[in-house]
Amino acid sequence: MQIFFLIKSSFFKKSLLILPLLGLLSACGGDDMDKPDLNTKMLSINFDDGAAGWQAGFADYPAGEETFYELASGLVALPASLGTNRKGFKLNGNNHSDDLFMFAAKKVDGLEPNARYDLRFKMTFGTNAQNNCVGIGGSPGNSVWLKVGATKNQPKAVDNGTGFLLLNWDKGNQAVGGSDAIIAGNFANSRDCGAADTSYMKKTLSTEQSAYSAIADEQGNIWLLLGTDSGFEGITTIYFMELEVAATKR
Repeated sequence: MQIFFLIKSSFFKKSLLILPLLGLLSACGGDDMDKPDLNTKMLSINFDDGAAGWQAGFADYPAGEETFYELASGLVALPASLGTNRKGFKLNGNNHSDDLFMFAAKKVDGLEPNARYDLRFKMTFGTNAQNNCVGIGGSPGNSVWLKVGATKNQPKAVDNGTGFLLLNWDKGNQAVGGSDAIIAGNFANSRDCGAADTSYMKKTLSTEQSAYSAIADEQGNIWLLLGTDSGFEGITTIYFMELEVAATKR
C-alpha cells in the first residue's frame, strides 16, 4: 500500500505522521484526486491551528498609502457562516489603484536542494462576493483572481523608483499569470448576484497536475504564496482557511 507524509507546518523537519495515501486535486476543484507517487511530499495547513509562520504582504499600490488602502491582515476569528469559533488568515484591502495585490507567504523546508518540483495546490477560503455582480472597475468576485506560486526568493513589495510598490515575483497581472504564480480561479462564490444571502461561504480551488513547477534553493527551501490580484476598485476581504500542496520531484 502506498503512503504519503502529512506535515502540519513544514515538509519534513517536524515529526511525521504516516497516513493512507490520498489523491491530488482535479482542475475543477473537485474531490477526485490523482494518486501521487512516492516522490511526492504533501503539506497541509489548517489556519484554525494558527498562522504557522505565514506572513502577509501587499503590492501594486503607492508606498505610504496603507491607511488609505485599508490594508489589514492576520489570524482572526472567522465570520460565523464559515464556522463557529474557528480562525482563518485574513487579507483586506481597498483597491484604489485598480490593481491591488494581496498575499500570504511562507518558507517551507525539507525538499531536495536545487531540485525541480511540480506543485499542485488546493486552497479553501471564505468569500462574500456573489457571482457575476457588476462593480467599479470590475466585478467584486469575477474580477478578483486567486493566484498561487512558489520560488526560492521571499516575495516582497519593492519600490519601483517612483514610490510605487511592486512584487519582486513575476505574478502576471490580474487575469494573466506569470512565471512565478498562476491563476487558480476567482473570488466569486456560487450565489447569483442579488441573492438575499450575502454572508461568507467556503470556496475551494485547485490547480492541475504539471501546471506549475519551481526549484528549491541550495538548502531545500522554497517560498509558497497565496494571493489575490484585483481589478475591482473596492474592498476585498478574504479569509484563507486551509491549504494543501503536493510537491512531486521531477
